[in-house]
Amino acid sequence: MSRRMKYGFTIIELTLAMAFISVLLISIVLVSIQAGKMYNRGIILRGVNQAGRDIDTVMRQDFLQTDSRQIYKDDSGESVITVSNVVEGVSEPINGRLCLGGYSYVWNMPKMIDNEGGAYNDAMVTLDGAPINFVRVVDPTAQLCEKNADGAYPSMLDTFSDGITHLLKMPDSDGEVVLAIHSLEFSPVATGENQSEGLYRINLTIGTSKMSEINTADQSCKPPEDGESNFEFCAINQFDTIVRTNG
Repeated sequence: MSRRMKYGFTIIELTLAMAFISVLLISIVLVSIQAGKMYNRGIILRGVNQAGRDIDTVMRQDFLQTDSRQIYKDDSGESVITVSNVVEGVSEPINGRLCLGGYSYVWNMPKMIDNEGGAYNDAMVTLDGAPINFVRVVDPTAQLCEKNADGAYPSMLDTFSDGITHLLKMPDSDGEVVLAIHSLEFSPVATGENQSEGLYRINLTIGTSKMSEINTADQSCKPPEDGESNFEFCAINQFDTIVRTNG
């Protein structure tokens, strides 16, 4: 009689195989999650860089149509005006503006856009009752940089509504990632003999609006090990450019 051999797997072999498959599946899941995070972060970074390029293009074109002598300066000689409230002895910036004599740029600070302003929301710049983010306004007489009879800068843009371009938008829904102007610095580099032409340096910082995720000291996103970090959806970048006025 011939004895038929039976083949199969032992319990140990099955256990090892299942352990290997489990480790493999976990690795695939972890890699997929990490890849998703990197993809999301790439989308945010691309959005910041694209916004910077678009704003740079618009500002270059506007400056080419500008006479240097028409660029507004306040009593201290500054062209970029920052409107602030003093809270418990600390100056809290609310909005900013830069007036070229043909076009004006107005923006609310990130803290205001992210609705962290609380009591200061009444001082936000608005259009039709809704807060703006960063807008370009047709403003030939630089009204937006002139204080009114009460000693305050205009905060309602309703009368300028036909000449407004939204360069950065407010969120359409809760939880949406929103970009904002963190800082805008403007300084002269050189001026022509007739004072109508000149070169100017603009340093613009654009990033996501949640200030709790930003290191204000060096204008960077908080690292992943920080408890308030949101590294996946946080991005901030500086754009430094030279623009020219043609007079």
